[in-house]
Amino acid sequence: MRAGSPDRAGRLRFQVLGPVRAWTGDRPVDLGPPQQRAVLAVLLLHAGRPVSVSQLVDALWDEWPPPRAVGTVRTYISRLRGLLEPDRLPRQDGQLLVSSGGGYALRVPGETLDAAGFEERLGAARRMRGAGDTVGAYEQLRGALALAEGVPLAGLPGPYAQRQRDRLSELHITAQEELFRCVVELGGQAEPMGDSIAGLRAFAAEHPLRERPQALLMLALYRAGRQAEALAVYAAACRTLDAELGTEPGPELRARYEELRDGSAGHGSAPAAGAGRGTGPATGLGSGSGAGPGSGSARDHARPSRPARDPADIGGPSPVPAQLPPDTADFTGRTKAVAHLARALRGADGARAPVVATLSGLGGVGKTALALHVAHSVRARFPDGQLYVDLQGTGRAPADTGAVLRHFLHALGVAESAVPDGLAQKAALYRSLIADRRILVLLDNARDGAQVRPLLPGVPGCAVLVTSRARTLALPGADQVDVEVMDEAEALELFGAVVGAQRAAAEPEAARQLVAACGGLPLAVRIAAVRLVSRPGRTTAGLVARLSEERRLDELRVGDLAVEATFRAGYEALDPGLAHAFRALALGGMPTFCRAAAAAMLDTTDDEAEVAVETLVDAGLLEAHGDDCYRYHDLVGLFARRLGEHHDSPEERAAAQRRFFDHVLATVLPAVRLLTPHGVPPEPLSRPDRPDRPDRPDRPGHALADADAARAWLHATHTRLYEAVERALDTAPGLLSSVVDLLTAWSSALTSTGRHRDLEPLVRRAVDSAQRHGDDVAAAHAQRLLSDSRQGTGPYGQAETALPESLGPDHATSRDLDMDRDMDRDMDRDMDRDMDLVSAKDAHEPALVRAARARERYGPVRRPATRRRWFLERPDNVRRPGDGVRCLGRVPPFGRHLRGATRPKEP
Repeated sequence: MRAGSPDRAGRLRFQVLGPVRAWTGDRPVDLGPPQQRAVLAVLLLHAGRPVSVSQLVDALWDEWPPPRAVGTVRTYISRLRGLLEPDRLPRQDGQLLVSSGGGYALRVPGETLDAAGFEERLGAARRMRGAGDTVGAYEQLRGALALAEGVPLAGLPGPYAQRQRDRLSELHITAQEELFRCVVELGGQAEPMGDSIAGLRAFAAEHPLRERPQALLMLALYRAGRQAEALAVYAAACRTLDAELGTEPGPELRARYEELRDGSAGHGSAPAAGAGRGTGPATGLGSGSGAGPGSGSARDHARPSRPARDPADIGGPSPVPAQLPPDTADFTGRTKAVAHLARALRGADGARAPVVATLSGLGGVGKTALALHVAHSVRARFPDGQLYVDLQGTGRAPADTGAVLRHFLHALGVAESAVPDGLAQKAALYRSLIADRRILVLLDNARDGAQVRPLLPGVPGCAVLVTSRARTLALPGADQVDVEVMDEAEALELFGAVVGAQRAAAEPEAARQLVAACGGLPLAVRIAAVRLVSRPGRTTAGLVARLSEERRLDELRVGDLAVEATFRAGYEALDPGLAHAFRALALGGMPTFCRAAAAAMLDTTDDEAEVAVETLVDAGLLEAHGDDCYRYHDLVGLFARRLGEHHDSPEERAAAQRRFFDHVLATVLPAVRLLTPHGVPPEPLSRPDRPDRPDRPDRPGHALADADAARAWLHATHTRLYEAVERALDTAPGLLSSVVDLLTAWSSALTSTGRHRDLEPLVRRAVDSAQRHGDDVAAAHAQRLLSDSRQGTGPYGQAETALPESLGPDHATSRDLDMDRDMDRDMDRDMDRDMDLVSAKDAHEPALVRAARARERYGPVRRPATRRRWFLERPDNVRRPGDGVRCLGRVPPFGRHLRGATRPKEP
């Protein structure tokens, strides 16, 4: 069954002779990212035999596996089980992908895999050939070759995939040789000889160092009455072998040449395997005596005075294409990248292989402009032409590689009637045409390596520039250049180049604010500058005022250019799961985040989150910065959050944000314990509720080994946490409890550091937000945090003012206390009122603050031990819960700094 053909029975079918794909009936199965498909390919090609986890790790990464390789492999296995058996119940054993002997095995019938059918037909053809059934062998070979749809295992990473790719490619070439051999033997009975010669010529050009295709082409041309062309093929083969390998033709090719020259090849069959290797040809043709390695006649006849170009064999002189789009007139910056790429391309003349350079980066970062600028600067080094194509890799329908090759062949002078049908044949002819030429090829906006590889030249002298958002093109020997956003100086230079130096200099501060709002993204800077040019009366400051977060993406568009459209092209190429991850990961509000934070926002495991974020990095929608650190560009983050507002419910977004703050809180609380091991850690307002997943326990935070690690983590994340809390206070009033919990723990962690006063503005905003939204409990805890003596310059005075306010407006009348005479009565009343909004432990804090304040005013009034005994002996304590007793036995977190000021040490 041909790969991709419908199967009405609904069976699973798999393809590896091309991109790895699967179908259930006529419905394609989304097999996930390349590494997951690579795991499936290993299992398929083991034909039901068990594969251990270590073998799978070696297959993907060989000697350099990542730290969590085993977990990643198990994640891929789990996902594949769900894809291949979607109807399997939870905890039910799989019937296809099963655990076996410490590894895994994929139990599917052999006929469901195209590679198995290919090898079976190839073996049948050989048996028929040996029995003399050439027609049957021809039909079997045609059926085998029809299963192949490109490079085997296209786009898959890992050493195992490369080994199998080489093996299957060799089998495919062997099958093609056998097919052409049958065609030549049948002499036009299978297909018209003219078509056979065209296909055989392309096949021989694709494999110039394999002698049998050259011998078959010579024989086919001779039998078609084209003896001169047949001898020219031999001459060209001699030159190629001499130039590439420094050798002369082997016995089979020399024997064929002698037979053609002597006229003895008009009858008989095509050369058999091993012909001319000492036993004589199996077809009855001459053995080539007299044309051995020492014979000079063949080589003298084979060497023309100058090498002939392949286009002349096709017909007509070869044109010189000049397809580069125009350079950007106001191109600025990128000095180092331009110099590096130009130097690499100029070295194509003396290189041992074609020079390939890839430019990867975020959409709108200026990859195409940079590539065009470099290409124009070195075009004089490539006098035989420049080829260009937009591969449309970010769209829903990337350019077909076969169609691109047809376009290139036309540009090189090949008539439509002479263009071969198959992708491999087109690529072979293309490489043959540019083999002796110096051509620069610019492949813009590539999707992946499988789309690009057939377009690469085969011999030195040519150079290729590839631009792509993907950072994993995996092109052999490629010079990889990451194109980053512009720094402020480069962005201002670009802005001035578009609007004019005089206009840019008139408002220097506004210009800096504008390029900052654009995040240094060249496309955004150019759009903003063009908008100013189109409105001579508008000021830069006026445009900056319009670039608020809510309107920024709408403002950054002009004509057919739009920042949002550029991002959307990459987003729409994502599968639904990755699209949801892209939207959800922008909700945390931190400029950068780690894998564990991503897992919290996505409500998944760390390994699954790593797969998601790495795939988004490969898609050019996320940026990776160092080990386990990811971030959105500012404008991409805005785009992702806007998408979330349209596609995800408020409840879903709030749940993801709450999981993120719970994760951060679960990291800060252990940091507090490590930094203040003898203190009492703060208690959250409420435990994080998980109505969506009641079976899953609270998610752990970032692991911190010791106090030094805690201190380093707090220092590294201080600014990022500040921005996350600030954004949550602005946009998510439903997260007030989580934000106040985080501020409370964070304040405790910053005790005795130079940053402990940084949180006061955030705390005040939390108080204001809680009061505006009527959240009395969050307002009380935020006021309590504001009253902490660590947050201001007047410890007890500020505390005495803020604490009553935290208990409500009715309690504010108790600020002016007469601690000398009425302290017992006031503290009793205060503690009763405290119970209304805060815990008994926190209710003890006002008493301690007032006692400390009274000590400042009047000196000690009563020993704390005496007050404790008096409180415990009160009759109405019988009616109070145990919290009232326990609270006086423990120093609350915000009152422990008063211990020394309010009472002496006691047993």
